[in-house]
Amino acid sequence: MPRKIWNRLFNGLRSNRLWRLGRRNYDYFEMKLWALSFVPFFLLMAGGCNALPRGEIKASQLDASGRGAGAVYLLRGWRGLWSSGMDDLAGELRESGVSAAVYAEVQWRPLAGQIVDDARSGRARSPLVLIGFSYGADDVIDIARVLEGRGIPVDLLITIDPVTPSRVPRNVRECVNFYQSNGFWDVFPWLRGTPLESESHGGKLINQNLRTDRADLLEPGTSHATIAANRKLHRAIVERVKRALGRGETEKPK
Repeated sequence: MPRKIWNRLFNGLRSNRLWRLGRRNYDYFEMKLWALSFVPFFLLMAGGCNALPRGEIKASQLDASGRGAGAVYLLRGWRGLWSSGMDDLAGELRESGVSAAVYAEVQWRPLAGQIVDDARSGRARSPLVLIGFSYGADDVIDIARVLEGRGIPVDLLITIDPVTPSRVPRNVRECVNFYQSNGFWDVFPWLRGTPLESESHGGKLINQNLRTDRADLLEPGTSHATIAANRKLHRAIVERVKRALGRGETEKPK
């Protein structure tokens, strides 16, 4: 399904317009599946899913030597849904000595702007690491694209279960995508992740499906609703970030 349709669903809930659009473009069976997808969506909305606080967007602070010790930015999923694990991951990164800040998904544009401002003013902290979950994973790719237009490289981009992603831009030196396929439910983008594609002549891209490529990272009941809180995945991400910052062990082949 085209990304713009899902974006309308997530951002506007313009159900009448979407219904007319669906009637013009999808057969009867697909329409039934599409309509069915609203059931868990509205149940989740009724339960509330936007309680996590927004991050404070501010200029980077350099250390006494005038250099940054690396910058790691994390984005939660849409409205913070199933995203408390991203805050836990940020905490684990800080405990390992890594400066990490977590933001709401809707903050991706001002965050991108602040990173650009830091680069222009000489406050940029390097290496630059972006991590996102679900719709926030889509958005860290969009942040990277904004930075590409300003000539700013991204040293490491990590996505967790992206749902409607664009191609990874060429300024990303390394991208690791952790996702899980979900069988029948792959038809609904908020219930699964998807592999990424990169633009030509881009950096290194690694797609790792936890069900087929990294079963060692699977936990019981792994799904789109639980993957962001996966402790095994957290440990793998922390080690990869530390390597990007020059603090970790050399990666062992899987």
